[in-house]
Amino acid sequence: MSGDAPMRFGLNLPNYSTLGYREAMVAIAERADELAYTSLWTSDHILLPTSLPDPFGNLLESFTTLSYLAARTEQIGLATGVLVLPQRDPLLAAKQAATVHHLSGGRLTLGIGVGWIPEEYGYLRADFHTRGALADEYISAMRALFERDAPDFHGAHIDYSDVLFSPKPSVPLRIVVGGTRYAALKRAAALGDGWHGLYQSPDQARAAVTTINEFGHADRFEISMRTMTRVGGAIDDAEPETVLHGDPGAIVQQIERYAAAGVQHLIIEPVSSDLDDFLDQITRFAHDVIAPNAGRQTHAKEVPS
Repeated sequence: MSGDAPMRFGLNLPNYSTLGYREAMVAIAERADELAYTSLWTSDHILLPTSLPDPFGNLLESFTTLSYLAARTEQIGLATGVLVLPQRDPLLAAKQAATVHHLSGGRLTLGIGVGWIPEEYGYLRADFHTRGALADEYISAMRALFERDAPDFHGAHIDYSDVLFSPKPSVPLRIVVGGTRYAALKRAAALGDGWHGLYQSPDQARAAVTTINEFGHADRFEISMRTMTRVGGAIDDAEPETVLHGDPGAIVQQIERYAAAGVQHLIIEPVSSDLDDFLDQITRFAHDVIAPNAGRQTHAKEVPS
């Protein structure tokens, strides 16, 4: 691909901690849909040790949350950001993803990663030490179900043929790969339709994009980045180069840097634990940052194919 395209803006859904409850999920999803954010992303954990209570001690499961919100929204994209795939059964996850995609009218993006918590892997009877190889196999096994009329797969852990899998995605169910390590970038390039980065500076994003391009990747490959935000205030406990904060002008300048680095889809994560404040932040970002500058600075470079 060549040329450039408008920067897209998604929203990280706080399906965890103090905002991880029904009323907040509905209010945030409906407001984001009204404000024309392009996507809504969930975090994923299932069972954590008591030594890691925050922020994921209270967390709503991704597929069920997105399925519920699919019925409460009209157009916003839905995404797992990211599903810890190797600690789940990939065939069940494929069925869940295909179902949410179907019920939402083709709005799901399946973001996957390999996670980082050994204890959680142990609780779920999964092998933490081989999680990279498991992810590679699981993605391929799921793609066969999504994309082939007569799917079959024969791997070290997943083996099937002569199976029925329906509904299949009527529009492509995109798979994006999260993670910032070399292995994750290689996995995204080889097996994904995009890469989803977390809390990377524009310079770090540029380096990741360069690496992914060197590997080669699928057509219509998208680079997305999750970044903490605070309109009209500062985020003190974060690396300044990785956040969007301050007055709208300063935020726009940082967005320009991400766009120049090759980021096409910014997923904002407002720093707030109060529902009213969170809603105010996403409204201010839409009105004060996105809308006034849509025709000027939000053109992200497309990743060459």
